Amino acid sequence: MISPYLTSITPDSFSGLIFGFEGIKNTMVLLNGPTGCKFYHSATVDNQTLRQMEFDPLNYPELWYFGQPRVPCTYLDKRDYVYGSKDKLTEAIRFIESNMNFDLMVIVNSPGAALIGDDIRDIAMDEIQSTPVLTVETPGYSRDIWDGYSAACCQILRELLPAGPRPANTGTRKKVNILGMSIFHKYYQGDCQELTRLLGLCGIDVSCILCCECTFEEIRNMKNADLNIVVDSVYGLEAARLLEEEYQMPYIVCPGFPVGFAAAESLICQVCSRFDLDPAAFVTESEKSRARAYIYLSRLNSLTGLPKGAKFAVHGTCSQCYGYASFFICYFGMTADSISVLDLPKDNSRPSPHYEALCRLLEETSMEDSLKKDILSTDAELVFADGNIIAKLKARHLDFSGIEISMPTLGYTDVIPKTHLGLSGGLMLCEQIINGLMFR
Repeated sequence: MISPYLTSITPDSFSGLIFGFEGIKNTMVLLNGPTGCKFYHSATVDNQTLRQMEFDPLNYPELWYFGQPRVPCTYLDKRDYVYGSKDKLTEAIRFIESNMNFDLMVIVNSPGAALIGDDIRDIAMDEIQSTPVLTVETPGYSRDIWDGYSAACCQILRELLPAGPRPANTGTRKKVNILGMSIFHKYYQGDCQELTRLLGLCGIDVSCILCCECTFEEIRNMKNADLNIVVDSVYGLEAARLLEEEYQMPYIVCPGFPVGFAAAESLICQVCSRFDLDPAAFVTESEKSRARAYIYLSRLNSLTGLPKGAKFAVHGTCSQCYGYASFFICYFGMTADSISVLDLPKDNSRPSPHYEALCRLLEETSMEDSLKKDILSTDAELVFADGNIIAKLKARHLDFSGIEISMPTLGYTDVIPKTHLGLSGGLMLCEQIINGLMFR
Protein backbone atom coordinates (compact mmCIF):
# COMPACT_ATOMS: atom_id res chain seq x y z
CA MET A 1 0.00 0.00 0.00
CA ILE A 2 1.48 3.37 -1.01
CA SER A 3 1.55 6.40 1.29
CA PRO A 4 0.06 9.22 -0.82
CA TYR A 5 0.29 11.68 2.08
CA LEU A 6 3.98 12.10 1.23
CA THR A 7 3.31 12.86 -2.45
CA SER A 8 1.57 16.16 -1.70
CA ILE A 9 2.13 19.33 0.28
CA THR A 10 -0.41 18.60 2.99
CA PRO A 11 -0.64 20.86 6.08
CA ASP A 12 -0.23 19.40 9.55
CA SER A 13 -2.14 19.56 12.83
CA PHE A 14 -0.69 22.98 13.65
CA SER A 15 -2.32 24.37 10.49
CA GLY A 16 -5.55 22.52 11.26
CA LEU A 17 -5.79 24.27 14.62
CA ILE A 18 -5.29 27.71 13.11
CA PHE A 19 -7.74 27.12 10.25
CA GLY A 20 -10.30 25.75 12.70
CA PHE A 21 -10.17 28.76 15.03
CA GLU A 22 -9.99 31.22 12.12
CA GLY A 23 -13.27 29.72 10.92
CA ILE A 24 -15.08 31.61 13.69
CA LYS A 25 -16.05 35.15 12.73
CA ASN A 26 -14.54 38.03 14.68
CA THR A 27 -12.03 35.76 16.40
CA MET A 28 -8.46 36.87 17.04
CA VAL A 29 -6.01 34.01 16.54
CA LEU A 30 -2.64 35.02 18.00
CA LEU A 31 0.29 32.80 17.04
CA ASN A 32 2.98 32.56 19.69
CA GLY A 33 5.94 31.82 17.47
CA PRO A 34 8.39 33.13 14.86
CA THR A 35 7.28 35.00 11.75
CA GLY A 36 8.12 31.99 9.59
CA CYS A 37 5.16 30.15 11.11
CA LYS A 38 2.79 33.01 10.31
CA PHE A 39 2.94 33.95 6.63
CA TYR A 40 1.48 30.79 5.06
CA HIS A 41 -1.41 30.62 7.49
CA SER A 42 -2.26 34.30 7.25
CA ALA A 43 -2.12 34.28 3.44
CA THR A 44 -4.25 31.13 3.17
CA VAL A 45 -6.92 32.37 5.57
CA ASP A 46 -7.07 35.81 3.95
CA ASN A 47 -7.34 34.24 0.50
CA GLN A 48 -10.25 32.06 1.61
CA THR A 49 -12.06 34.69 3.70
CA LEU A 50 -11.21 38.03 2.09
CA ARG A 51 -10.57 40.85 4.52
CA GLN A 52 -8.44 43.36 2.59
CA MET A 53 -9.37 44.85 -0.79
CA GLU A 54 -5.85 45.64 -1.99
CA PHE A 55 -2.32 44.40 -1.46
CA ASP A 56 -0.88 47.65 -0.17
CA PRO A 57 2.46 47.09 1.61
CA LEU A 58 1.48 49.83 4.04
CA ASN A 59 -1.63 47.96 5.17
CA TYR A 60 -1.39 46.38 8.63
CA PRO A 61 2.04 47.86 9.45
CA GLU A 62 1.78 46.99 13.14
CA LEU A 63 4.61 44.98 14.62
CA TRP A 64 2.47 41.90 15.16
CA TYR A 65 0.82 41.79 11.71
CA PHE A 66 3.74 42.25 9.29
CA GLY A 67 1.50 43.51 6.48
CA GLN A 68 -1.09 40.72 6.72
CA PRO A 69 -4.58 41.12 8.21
CA ARG A 70 -4.89 37.69 9.82
CA VAL A 71 -2.97 35.59 12.39
CA PRO A 72 -0.77 38.14 14.18
CA CYS A 73 2.30 36.60 15.80
CA THR A 74 4.81 37.36 18.57
CA TYR A 75 7.86 37.00 16.26
CA LEU A 76 9.88 34.88 18.69
CA ASP A 77 13.63 34.63 18.16
CA LYS A 78 16.45 32.58 19.66
CA ARG A 79 16.60 34.75 22.79
CA ASP A 80 12.94 34.03 23.54
CA TYR A 81 13.53 30.30 23.29
CA VAL A 82 16.09 30.65 26.08
CA TYR A 83 14.47 33.23 28.36
CA GLY A 84 10.79 32.67 27.56
CA SER A 85 8.10 34.35 25.47
CA LYS A 86 6.17 36.08 28.28
CA ASP A 87 7.33 39.62 27.52
CA LYS A 88 6.47 39.52 23.81
CA LEU A 89 3.23 37.65 24.38
CA THR A 90 2.12 40.15 27.03
CA GLU A 91 2.98 43.10 24.79
CA ALA A 92 1.10 41.58 21.85
CA ILE A 93 -2.01 40.86 23.93
CA ARG A 94 -2.06 44.39 25.32
CA PHE A 95 -1.75 45.93 21.87
CA ILE A 96 -4.43 43.72 20.30
CA GLU A 97 -6.89 44.19 23.16
CA SER A 98 -6.45 47.97 23.01
CA ASN A 99 -6.65 48.36 19.24
CA MET A 100 -8.70 45.51 17.77
CA ASN A 101 -12.34 44.46 18.07
CA PHE A 102 -12.94 40.74 18.64
CA ASP A 103 -15.35 38.40 20.42
CA LEU A 104 -12.87 35.62 21.17
CA MET A 105 -9.09 35.38 21.44
CA VAL A 106 -7.24 32.15 20.73
CA ILE A 107 -3.52 31.86 21.44
CA VAL A 108 -1.77 28.98 19.68
CA ASN A 109 1.80 27.96 20.45
CA SER A 110 3.97 27.19 17.46
CA PRO A 111 5.71 23.79 17.67
CA GLY A 112 8.97 25.42 18.79
CA ALA A 113 7.29 27.66 21.35
CA ALA A 114 5.61 24.61 22.84
CA LEU A 115 9.07 23.49 24.01
CA ILE A 116 9.69 26.66 26.04
CA GLY A 117 7.22 25.71 28.75
CA ASP A 118 5.49 29.08 29.24
CA ASP A 119 2.02 28.93 30.77
CA ILE A 120 0.37 30.95 28.00
CA ARG A 121 -3.10 30.60 29.51
CA ASP A 122 -1.93 32.10 32.78
CA ILE A 123 -0.22 34.94 30.89
CA ALA A 124 -3.36 35.60 28.83
CA MET A 125 -5.73 35.55 31.80
CA ASP A 126 -3.60 38.15 33.59
CA GLU A 127 -4.16 40.52 30.66
CA ILE A 128 -7.72 39.79 29.43
CA GLN A 129 -10.75 39.47 31.70
CA SER A 130 -13.66 40.75 29.61
CA THR A 131 -13.32 38.49 26.53
CA PRO A 132 -13.23 34.67 26.32
CA VAL A 133 -9.73 33.29 25.78
CA LEU A 134 -8.70 29.85 24.51
CA THR A 135 -5.11 28.63 24.52
CA VAL A 136 -3.37 25.73 22.80
CA GLU A 137 -0.08 24.76 24.41
CA THR A 138 0.94 21.90 22.10
CA PRO A 139 -0.11 22.00 18.43
CA GLY A 140 0.67 18.35 17.58
CA TYR A 141 3.07 19.23 14.79
CA SER A 142 3.58 15.70 13.45
CA ARG A 143 -0.13 14.88 13.19
CA ASP A 144 -2.50 15.42 10.25
CA ILE A 145 -4.41 18.62 9.49
CA TRP A 146 -7.76 17.05 10.31
CA ASP A 147 -6.48 16.03 13.76
CA GLY A 148 -5.70 19.67 14.56
CA TYR A 149 -8.98 20.89 13.13
CA SER A 150 -10.93 18.27 15.09
CA ALA A 151 -9.06 19.20 18.28
CA ALA A 152 -9.93 22.88 17.72
CA CYS A 153 -13.63 22.03 17.28
CA CYS A 154 -13.71 19.91 20.43
CA GLN A 155 -11.94 22.57 22.50
CA ILE A 156 -14.40 25.19 21.27
CA LEU A 157 -17.36 23.01 22.23
CA ARG A 158 -15.96 22.17 25.67
CA GLU A 159 -15.11 25.74 26.60
CA LEU A 160 -17.72 27.87 24.85
CA LEU A 161 -21.01 25.98 25.03
CA PRO A 162 -23.16 27.13 27.96
CA ALA A 163 -23.39 24.76 30.89
CA GLY A 164 -26.55 22.83 31.55
CA PRO A 165 -28.76 20.36 29.70
CA ARG A 166 -29.74 20.71 26.07
CA PRO A 167 -32.94 22.76 25.71
CA ALA A 168 -35.83 21.48 23.64
CA ASN A 169 -36.40 23.06 20.23
CA THR A 170 -39.69 24.90 20.63
CA GLY A 171 -39.72 26.35 17.11
CA THR A 172 -41.87 25.18 14.23
CA ARG A 173 -38.87 24.17 12.07
CA LYS A 174 -36.28 21.54 12.77
CA LYS A 175 -32.66 22.61 13.21
CA VAL A 176 -29.38 20.90 12.40
CA ASN A 177 -25.68 21.61 12.87
CA ILE A 178 -23.17 20.71 10.17
CA LEU A 179 -19.79 19.36 11.28
CA GLY A 180 -16.67 18.46 9.32
CA MET A 181 -16.48 21.52 7.07
CA SER A 182 -13.60 23.99 7.27
CA ILE A 183 -12.37 27.15 5.59
CA PHE A 184 -9.51 25.02 4.24
CA HIS A 185 -11.99 23.13 2.06
CA LYS A 186 -11.65 24.62 -1.41
CA TYR A 187 -15.31 25.44 -2.09
CA TYR A 188 -16.46 25.78 1.51
CA GLN A 189 -18.64 28.87 0.88
CA GLY A 190 -20.56 27.28 -1.99
CA ASP A 191 -20.72 23.95 -0.12
CA CYS A 192 -22.30 25.63 2.90
CA GLN A 193 -24.79 27.52 0.74
CA GLU A 194 -25.81 24.36 -1.12
CA LEU A 195 -26.35 22.22 1.96
CA THR A 196 -28.30 25.04 3.62
CA ARG A 197 -30.42 25.46 0.47
CA LEU A 198 -31.27 21.77 0.13
CA LEU A 199 -32.17 21.37 3.80
CA GLY A 200 -34.24 24.56 3.61
CA LEU A 201 -36.34 23.03 0.81
CA CYS A 202 -37.55 20.52 3.38
CA GLY A 203 -38.24 23.03 6.13
CA ILE A 204 -34.98 22.41 8.01
CA ASP A 205 -32.80 25.27 9.26
CA VAL A 206 -29.04 25.09 9.67
CA SER A 207 -28.21 26.41 13.12
CA CYS A 208 -24.41 26.34 12.88
CA ILE A 209 -21.75 25.14 10.45
CA LEU A 210 -19.00 24.72 13.01
CA CYS A 211 -15.71 26.55 12.32
CA CYS A 212 -16.76 27.44 8.80
CA GLU A 213 -17.37 31.19 9.13
CA CYS A 214 -19.80 30.64 11.98
CA THR A 215 -20.37 33.29 14.62
CA PHE A 216 -19.68 33.12 18.33
CA GLU A 217 -23.42 33.29 18.98
CA GLU A 218 -24.16 30.43 16.57
CA ILE A 219 -21.73 28.23 18.48
CA ARG A 220 -23.39 29.04 21.79
CA ASN A 221 -26.77 28.10 20.26
CA MET A 222 -25.61 24.76 18.86
CA LYS A 223 -27.35 22.87 21.66
CA ASN A 224 -30.71 24.08 20.33
CA ALA A 225 -30.36 21.90 17.23
CA ASP A 226 -32.14 18.57 16.84
CA LEU A 227 -29.43 16.75 14.88
CA ASN A 228 -25.77 17.00 13.89
CA ILE A 229 -24.70 16.10 10.34
CA VAL A 230 -21.08 15.01 9.84
CA VAL A 231 -19.99 15.72 6.27
CA ASP A 232 -16.40 14.42 6.55
CA SER A 233 -15.73 12.08 9.48
CA VAL A 234 -12.01 12.84 9.95
CA TYR A 235 -12.87 16.50 10.40
CA GLY A 236 -16.16 16.26 12.30
CA LEU A 237 -16.80 12.89 13.93
CA GLU A 238 -15.01 13.63 17.23
CA ALA A 239 -17.04 16.81 17.69
CA ALA A 240 -20.26 14.89 16.99
CA ARG A 241 -19.33 12.23 19.54
CA LEU A 242 -18.55 14.90 22.13
CA LEU A 243 -21.94 16.56 21.61
CA GLU A 244 -23.69 13.21 21.86
CA GLU A 245 -21.85 12.28 25.06
CA GLU A 246 -22.23 15.64 26.79
CA TYR A 247 -25.64 16.75 25.54
CA GLN A 248 -27.30 13.61 24.11
CA MET A 249 -27.42 15.16 20.64
CA PRO A 250 -27.89 12.54 17.91
CA TYR A 251 -25.79 12.63 14.76
CA ILE A 252 -25.53 11.03 11.35
CA VAL A 253 -22.38 10.56 9.29
CA CYS A 254 -22.42 10.90 5.51
CA PRO A 255 -21.09 7.63 4.01
CA GLY A 256 -18.81 9.82 1.92
CA PHE A 257 -18.60 13.44 0.86
CA PRO A 258 -22.17 14.11 -0.45
CA VAL A 259 -20.98 14.50 -4.05
CA GLY A 260 -23.52 13.97 -6.81
CA PHE A 261 -27.24 13.44 -7.11
CA ALA A 262 -27.58 10.06 -5.41
CA ALA A 263 -25.49 11.10 -2.40
CA ALA A 264 -27.51 14.29 -1.96
CA GLU A 265 -30.78 12.37 -2.24
CA SER A 266 -29.60 9.82 0.31
CA LEU A 267 -28.55 12.49 2.82
CA ILE A 268 -31.62 14.72 2.55
CA CYS A 269 -34.07 11.81 2.58
CA GLN A 270 -32.32 10.33 5.63
CA VAL A 271 -32.60 13.61 7.52
CA CYS A 272 -36.23 14.03 6.49
CA SER A 273 -36.99 10.49 7.62
CA ARG A 274 -35.58 11.20 11.08
CA PHE A 275 -37.76 14.29 11.37
CA ASP A 276 -40.81 12.73 9.67
CA LEU A 277 -40.77 15.47 7.03
CA ASP A 278 -41.84 15.32 3.39
CA PRO A 279 -38.85 15.73 1.00
CA ALA A 280 -41.14 16.37 -2.01
CA ALA A 281 -39.76 19.86 -2.77
CA PHE A 282 -36.21 18.52 -2.71
CA VAL A 283 -37.12 15.51 -4.87
CA THR A 284 -38.61 17.84 -7.50
CA GLU A 285 -35.43 19.91 -7.49
CA SER A 286 -33.31 16.77 -7.79
CA GLU A 287 -35.32 15.51 -10.77
CA LYS A 288 -34.81 18.85 -12.53
CA SER A 289 -31.07 18.70 -11.92
CA ARG A 290 -30.81 15.14 -13.20
CA ALA A 291 -32.80 16.05 -16.32
CA ARG A 292 -30.52 19.00 -17.07
CA ALA A 293 -27.37 16.92 -16.64
CA TYR A 294 -28.80 14.16 -18.86
CA ILE A 295 -29.31 16.50 -21.83
CA TYR A 296 -25.66 17.52 -21.97
CA LEU A 297 -24.27 14.07 -21.20
CA SER A 298 -26.49 12.49 -23.87
CA ARG A 299 -25.20 14.90 -26.51
CA LEU A 300 -21.59 14.17 -25.57
CA ASN A 301 -22.18 10.42 -25.52
CA SER A 302 -23.91 10.38 -28.90
CA LEU A 303 -20.81 11.96 -30.50
CA THR A 304 -17.95 10.33 -28.60
CA GLY A 305 -19.25 7.56 -26.34
CA LEU A 306 -17.90 9.55 -23.40
CA PRO A 307 -17.82 9.92 -20.45
CA LYS A 308 -18.45 6.18 -20.12
CA GLY A 309 -15.14 4.36 -19.81
CA ALA A 310 -13.04 7.50 -19.34
CA LYS A 311 -10.28 6.97 -16.78
CA PHE A 312 -10.07 9.19 -13.71
CA ALA A 313 -7.81 9.61 -10.68
CA VAL A 314 -8.75 11.19 -7.35
CA HIS A 315 -6.64 12.32 -4.38
CA GLY A 316 -8.08 13.27 -0.98
CA THR A 317 -9.38 12.01 2.33
CA CYS A 318 -11.16 8.68 2.37
CA SER A 319 -14.53 10.43 2.61
CA GLN A 320 -13.68 12.61 -0.38
CA CYS A 321 -12.34 9.71 -2.43
CA TYR A 322 -15.41 7.60 -1.78
CA GLY A 323 -17.81 10.45 -2.54
CA TYR A 324 -16.17 11.40 -5.83
CA ALA A 325 -15.38 7.84 -6.96
CA SER A 326 -18.92 6.64 -6.27
CA PHE A 327 -20.39 9.48 -8.36
CA PHE A 328 -17.95 9.00 -11.25
CA ILE A 329 -18.32 5.22 -11.39
CA CYS A 330 -22.03 4.79 -10.69
CA TYR A 331 -23.39 7.85 -12.50
CA PHE A 332 -20.95 8.56 -15.34
CA GLY A 333 -19.72 4.99 -15.89
CA MET A 334 -16.10 6.13 -15.63
CA THR A 335 -13.14 3.93 -14.72
CA ALA A 336 -10.94 4.45 -11.65
CA ASP A 337 -7.25 4.46 -12.55
CA SER A 338 -5.82 5.70 -9.23
CA ILE A 339 -7.53 6.33 -5.88
CA SER A 340 -5.04 8.13 -3.64
CA VAL A 341 -6.29 8.13 -0.04
CA LEU A 342 -4.62 10.50 2.42
CA ASP A 343 -5.98 9.02 5.65
CA LEU A 344 -5.14 5.36 5.06
CA PRO A 345 -5.79 2.99 7.99
CA LYS A 346 -2.84 2.76 10.38
CA ASP A 347 -1.04 -0.53 10.83
CA ASN A 348 -3.16 -3.07 12.70
CA SER A 349 -5.99 -0.57 13.08
CA ARG A 350 -9.52 -1.25 11.98
CA PRO A 351 -10.34 0.42 8.64
CA SER A 352 -12.88 3.24 8.78
CA PRO A 353 -16.39 2.57 7.43
CA HIS A 354 -15.57 4.98 4.58
CA TYR A 355 -12.52 2.97 3.58
CA GLU A 356 -14.43 -0.30 3.75
CA ALA A 357 -17.20 1.19 1.58
CA LEU A 358 -14.60 2.44 -0.91
CA CYS A 359 -12.97 -0.99 -1.09
CA ARG A 360 -16.34 -2.67 -1.65
CA LEU A 361 -17.22 -0.25 -4.43
CA LEU A 362 -13.93 -0.87 -6.21
CA GLU A 363 -14.10 -4.64 -5.73
CA GLU A 364 -17.66 -4.80 -7.08
CA THR A 365 -16.57 -2.91 -10.20
CA SER A 366 -13.22 -4.78 -10.57
CA MET A 367 -11.23 -1.58 -9.99
CA GLU A 368 -9.51 -2.51 -6.72
CA ASP A 369 -6.05 -2.11 -8.28
CA SER A 370 -6.63 1.64 -8.41
CA LEU A 371 -5.95 1.77 -4.65
CA LYS A 372 -2.43 0.45 -5.26
CA LYS A 373 -1.48 2.82 -8.08
CA ASP A 374 0.50 5.95 -7.24
CA ILE A 375 -1.40 8.98 -8.50
CA LEU A 376 1.85 10.42 -9.86
CA SER A 377 1.99 7.40 -12.19
CA THR A 378 -1.56 7.79 -13.49
CA ASP A 379 -2.43 8.10 -17.16
CA ALA A 380 -6.03 9.10 -16.39
CA GLU A 381 -7.84 11.55 -18.63
CA LEU A 382 -9.27 13.42 -15.62
CA VAL A 383 -7.43 14.04 -12.36
CA PHE A 384 -9.35 15.31 -9.34
CA ALA A 385 -6.84 16.53 -6.75
CA ASP A 386 -5.21 19.55 -5.17
CA GLY A 387 -3.22 22.02 -7.24
CA ASN A 388 0.10 20.58 -6.15
CA ILE A 389 -0.65 17.13 -7.55
CA ILE A 390 -2.04 18.60 -10.76
CA ALA A 391 1.06 20.78 -11.18
CA LYS A 392 3.37 17.78 -10.70
CA LEU A 393 1.53 15.81 -13.38
CA LYS A 394 1.47 18.79 -15.74
CA ALA A 395 5.24 19.10 -15.32
CA ARG A 396 5.51 15.61 -16.84
CA HIS A 397 3.67 16.85 -19.96
CA LEU A 398 0.87 14.33 -19.53
CA ASP A 399 -2.36 14.70 -21.53
CA PHE A 400 -5.12 15.14 -18.97
CA SER A 401 -7.49 17.69 -17.46
CA GLY A 402 -6.85 18.62 -13.85
CA ILE A 403 -9.87 19.54 -11.71
CA GLU A 404 -9.13 20.95 -8.28
CA ILE A 405 -11.11 19.53 -5.39
CA SER A 406 -8.98 20.65 -2.44
CA MET A 407 -6.28 23.03 -1.25
CA PRO A 408 -3.58 24.04 -2.10
CA THR A 409 -4.80 25.44 -5.40
CA LEU A 410 -3.14 26.65 -8.56
CA GLY A 411 -4.47 30.15 -7.87
CA TYR A 412 -7.75 30.31 -9.79
CA THR A 413 -9.95 33.06 -8.31
CA ASP A 414 -13.55 32.00 -7.65
CA VAL A 415 -15.66 35.15 -7.75
CA ILE A 416 -18.93 33.17 -7.72
CA PRO A 417 -19.14 30.62 -4.87
CA LYS A 418 -18.92 27.11 -6.33
CA THR A 419 -19.61 23.69 -4.92
CA HIS A 420 -19.08 20.02 -5.65
CA LEU A 421 -21.70 18.97 -3.10
CA GLY A 422 -25.39 18.35 -3.52
CA LEU A 423 -27.39 18.99 -6.68
CA SER A 424 -25.56 22.13 -7.77
CA GLY A 425 -22.29 20.31 -7.21
CA GLY A 426 -23.45 17.43 -9.39
CA LEU A 427 -24.17 19.85 -12.23
CA MET A 428 -20.85 21.62 -11.67
CA LEU A 429 -18.93 18.35 -11.93
CA CYS A 430 -20.95 17.37 -14.98
CA GLU A 431 -19.83 20.62 -16.62
CA GLN A 432 -16.20 20.14 -15.61
CA ILE A 433 -16.11 16.54 -16.80
CA ILE A 434 -17.65 17.33 -20.21
CA ASN A 435 -15.28 20.22 -20.84
CA GLY A 436 -12.35 18.37 -19.37
CA LEU A 437 -12.79 15.46 -21.75
CA MET A 438 -13.43 17.62 -24.81
CA PHE A 439 -10.73 20.26 -24.34
CA ARG A 440 -7.90 18.72 -22.34
